[in-house]
Amino acid sequence: MMQNKAILSGIRVVELSQLIAIPYATKLMSDMGAEIIRLESAKRPDAYRLSDFYDERLDGDYWNRAINFNEQNRNKLGLSLELDNKNALNQLYDLLSISDVFACNFTPRVMKKFGLEYDNLKTIRPDIIVVSSTGYGHSGPWSSFGAIGFGTEAASGLSSATGYENGPPAQPEIPYPDYTAAEHTVFAIMAAIIHRSKTGEGQFIEISQAECVTSTIPEIILDYTANKNVPARIGNSHLEISPHGCYPCKGRDKWITIAAQSEKEWISLVNLLFPEIATNSKFDSNESRIINRKELDKLISLRTEKWDSLELMEVLQGQGVTAGAVLNGKELLFNKHLFERNFFEIVPHQPQSQIPQLPYPGKPWKMSSASQGTMEPAPSFGQHNETVLKNYLGLSNELYQKLQDQGAISEKLDIVAKKITVSREDKANEGSIYSYDPNFKSTIKSYFDT
Repeated sequence: MMQNKAILSGIRVVELSQLIAIPYATKLMSDMGAEIIRLESAKRPDAYRLSDFYDERLDGDYWNRAINFNEQNRNKLGLSLELDNKNALNQLYDLLSISDVFACNFTPRVMKKFGLEYDNLKTIRPDIIVVSSTGYGHSGPWSSFGAIGFGTEAASGLSSATGYENGPPAQPEIPYPDYTAAEHTVFAIMAAIIHRSKTGEGQFIEISQAECVTSTIPEIILDYTANKNVPARIGNSHLEISPHGCYPCKGRDKWITIAAQSEKEWISLVNLLFPEIATNSKFDSNESRIINRKELDKLISLRTEKWDSLELMEVLQGQGVTAGAVLNGKELLFNKHLFERNFFEIVPHQPQSQIPQLPYPGKPWKMSSASQGTMEPAPSFGQHNETVLKNYLGLSNELYQKLQDQGAISEKLDIVAKKITVSREDKANEGSIYSYDPNFKSTIKSYFDT
């Protein structure tokens, strides 16, 4: 069991979730010491249990080697319950009666089917906090629509402003709305906990993932309400700053972003990259640089492509110019700045997974007082069934066995792993992945001394 002296010690959250929007929110809370009990189903496992396995191994209990699941669910307890079994559902109700928060990102239909709506749960525990995170909320004409990050990002308005000039909308590879919604969810839960501490009242928190993103892009809405403008996509450019772009550097797929926000920065950039244009009237003011933006971007690219991206970033920053190298996953992992700040935390894994200790992105904040727990591995499937059902709820051995016999609890999945049709080596050869390091295990072990 997890020892808990962190700032959220004493807060218990029961989580019925999938993928990211709720798991990431509760992971952040678990990083601060909250006890998270993650519910799972063997009949309908989280999609993250069924894809992207460490070292592409599909043998044995492959579901415990799913890397995305391990990332999103560290520090949690794992409980498998089949809620279509009445006895198992009653165990969940008993668990909620001794819990502070119930968080779910399944549809309202699922919550209603199992009696997990707020009005029902507050009869079990009057001061419970219930969180429902969905694509578009519980009301309005879109409330029943299916949602994934790709769709909610489009509907949020963010995609309309993202993309190259005269090109279609563009979206990042990651499901940005899920992470944005998760962070808003943590804030809402903490506000509800504070409210409860003052009033004794519980709370129903309804999260619209699309609205969470819309709330972070007020500029494109205000541009219309104030000026009747619908902004066009301009890629990496800026309407009021030039240069402001992403430029190629030496090497394959190496880039740097540069933004000269003042004349002082512009002069420093010119002195370093192209002193010969210092007196060119096309670039002697920010206004003229905006007018001649495309020509200027080409000139900058011709110079930056001769530089290493990280070296140029450090040189420019040393001259007071805002610049940032574009880093990929490997470069982030071995970045000296992040290493010295101890951003990556070494997390063990359950023995069943046969995964060694690995560095994971740590908490994106640092606090001065001792307020954070230690990193614990994500649970193997059903790992804490006995702990929760027997120790927390007092279930007898006979009733526990009965649930097992009924298939209401389990510790394994009876699902054949999807065959990996294209190997890492083949992906590297065809160019669909940036690179493949066959020695990645020893490289990581040596760098992080694991």
